[in-house]
Amino acid sequence: MQTIIDQLLATSWIEWLGTITGIVGVYLSIKEKVVAWLLFIVCYSAYVYLSWQAELYAALKMNVVFIVISIYGWISWSKALKAADAPREVGHTPRSQLLIAAAFIVCGSFGFGWGLSTYTSGFMPYLDAFAMSCAFTAQWMLSRKYIENWLCWIIADVIYVGLWGIQGYLVSAGLFIGFSILAIKGWFEWKPIAQASRTTEKAHADL
Repeated sequence: MQTIIDQLLATSWIEWLGTITGIVGVYLSIKEKVVAWLLFIVCYSAYVYLSWQAELYAALKMNVVFIVISIYGWISWSKALKAADAPREVGHTPRSQLLIAAAFIVCGSFGFGWGLSTYTSGFMPYLDAFAMSCAFTAQWMLSRKYIENWLCWIIADVIYVGLWGIQGYLVSAGLFIGFSILAIKGWFEWKPIAQASRTTEKAHADL
């Protein structure tokens, strides 16, 4: 217990910053608040540095791209809010795009994993690459408000709990435990919204 307390006290301010902005950002994204994307930008910026420090190079690249996707998500949600006085509606990922997402995860896991294992000293490169590919897919789905983003987040977050925890980044491991719980919450909160949206679409199609 004392070791855990000592590690928490030794946690850098940037890790705390990434943790707090990440947790609050995910919670606000569940509530469909546009400001969530600004917090994500801060969180991912912090984890660019932390990933480099931990030699999780796939995670580092992922967080760089996530900053760009977060800017896109911010713009996308903001435009929808201004255009219709409501955020983009929650829905399901089209089947064709699900197949593309699955192919990306498989190819990304092996492709990035091979590159990291061959050209870097990255920690558990294939697992790092798999988590990164799932997280890329989840972040893209979130920017489009596809409910399946939460399933991809759960997979990625569980893996990151292990990757950060094994290396002694207990606060970051705790962050991803929190992310996993919030992703489950997000799935159950968005599920009835997505079902209602699908029912409305079918009703319009029948008219």
